[in-house]
Amino acid sequence: MDTIRVEHLNKSFTTSTPTSIVVGQPRDVRTHQVLRDLNVEFPINQLTAIVGRSGCGKSTLLKIMDKQEAADSGEIILPEGWHTSMLSPNPYVITWTNLLNNVAMAGGAGRTPEERNELAERLIKLVRLDQHAHLTPMELSTGMKQRLGLARVLASRSEVLLMDEPFASMDFITRGELQQEVLTIQEQMPRTIILVTHQLEEALLMAQKIIVMHADSTIREFDLSGYAYPRDLMSPEMLALREEVTEECRK
Repeated sequence: MDTIRVEHLNKSFTTSTPTSIVVGQPRDVRTHQVLRDLNVEFPINQLTAIVGRSGCGKSTLLKIMDKQEAADSGEIILPEGWHTSMLSPNPYVITWTNLLNNVAMAGGAGRTPEERNELAERLIKLVRLDQHAHLTPMELSTGMKQRLGLARVLASRSEVLLMDEPFASMDFITRGELQQEVLTIQEQMPRTIILVTHQLEEALLMAQKIIVMHADSTIREFDLSGYAYPRDLMSPEMLALREEVTEECRK
């Protein structure tokens, strides 16, 4: 199996207004379908970016893949025994202990204490937090906390890393550093990464495949596997690709 497959996925949300103070007036019930027969594939051990207009269902798809939401119908087919982890703009961390313990505790399943500590030390160094390993998350900047969140999901045994706008709250310098951090880690510890982003530049810099999602759940795919890292966004090829993806997003 060389891809993760999403097949005929449907998801709707139903909301209703509060009970009216007017006697006998019924509630106003609304159903909004976010995903409509969505079919898409994600290559194993590659970084795929999903872009598209707000409201087209990008984040909903990740939540369904991470089992935070249940689909109405359809299925997501992963290799047997595989698991997912989510990295959001506000990653889960344990506030009362230090960074090293945070990562070691995230990697606890099936490992001895020695193995957990060894892995935590490696990952803390990999995300360039080794000089701050004694601190607690409360003492970290936003960018450092995101690095900690990344180390924690890497410590887990999850083969699929779901990233929902993970760098949205960063300044452009920190965002660029973390983008490079992810690419470095991906080279050393390949995972299947699915990145939702509203920044096309981020997708062009990082992804081996870009998927444009539309409001009707149709998609268009762009293969970037032939573009070497680091990428020059001002090159004629990348400028042309940026324009093509932008035009597709406008449809």
